[in-house]
Amino acid sequence: MRPLHVVLCSLLLGATACGHSSRVPSLPASHGHLSRAMARYLDPMVEHEEAFRGGAGPLYDSAPTVVVEPAQARAIFAEAVQVLSGTATEEQVKQAAQDLSAACDAELEEACTYQREQYQRPTKLEGKPPEMTREALLRRAMAVAVVSCRLGTDGIVRDLQVLEAAPYGLTEALLTALRGAKYQPAMLAGHPIEIPYTFQLNATFSHVDLTSHQELEWARARARNFPASPSAWAHLARVLARDLPDDPWYANALRYLNLTSPTYWWAATELAWLHAKAGRYAEAEPLARMARRSKPQNPYVLETAALVAFHRGQCKRAVLDQQRAVAKLPAEWPQEEQARFKSALAEYQRQCPPDTPAPAIPQAPAAPEPAPQQDTSTQGS
Repeated sequence: MRPLHVVLCSLLLGATACGHSSRVPSLPASHGHLSRAMARYLDPMVEHEEAFRGGAGPLYDSAPTVVVEPAQARAIFAEAVQVLSGTATEEQVKQAAQDLSAACDAELEEACTYQREQYQRPTKLEGKPPEMTREALLRRAMAVAVVSCRLGTDGIVRDLQVLEAAPYGLTEALLTALRGAKYQPAMLAGHPIEIPYTFQLNATFSHVDLTSHQELEWARARARNFPASPSAWAHLARVLARDLPDDPWYANALRYLNLTSPTYWWAATELAWLHAKAGRYAEAEPLARMARRSKPQNPYVLETAALVAFHRGQCKRAVLDQQRAVAKLPAEWPQEEQARFKSALAEYQRQCPPDTPAPAIPQAPAAPEPAPQQDTSTQGS
């Protein structure tokens, strides 16, 4: 009997991403597939972890307690930095984090950069990996378990909630392992901070190699059976982006992924891209803005933000973001993509003389969204 291969998200086991994650993609490929390929190229470890967890969970609770006007953002940011520069209580750190988010939402790039650079991901200190049950081994289980929680400043997980259950005792094995583990908590500017987090266990046999059709059917089943699992929607969206980007359910998978994981940059970017291509620029704008705050180093995120800005009459921003996108494309990236990015920049520059807004373009009506079908059958192996 071949051994069961168990993979958990990188936080749990300290796993590293595979070397092939940084490969340059081949064309043709969808925008969604290329943007994820770029993320893997830029930072294999982070993209590996986000892919496992469906992007669930921001750096920390992201909803600001107040709305900050752009004119106030710098003062709010300075106050938060001052608090985090000294000795602060847990409540003061939490409030400073909220203020940073509010300043970032007000488009103060310094606040967004500070958030990213001063955040340290949690790491495991002690605890055993999940123990595989005899039944899972005998049945050669191929299953996924996803659990959300709060990871406290003391490094202990709380409020465990099963988002996706696996058979043969694997879910219980994951829960047992999490309850017995301790972590170095997430840190913001050197201060521990409580965060939402999602753990995932993947159990497969090492010899299993699904066809594209089999993987698609498995991804569809996961999303159908566990509609609250961002990992399930991320799996379905990734497979469709890779193999069937014209399938109507690609857009729907992105919508549900965005609903279950609203701060995941990839879902926001690609949903904004699809909205913009359909002429729904007002719907695209907040999604593109959020993704840009999260991943300003990804050229596909910048490209999406530029496209939306151009059609929202923000010429200067469109040109600047597209210039940055062109500059950030790696030299070894496909030449067809290099040319496409440069062509878009030339078009923005042609239609956007200095200080001249782009012409207003009417919005297309939003298409209705089908609801996910519920499957009342019992999940098997």
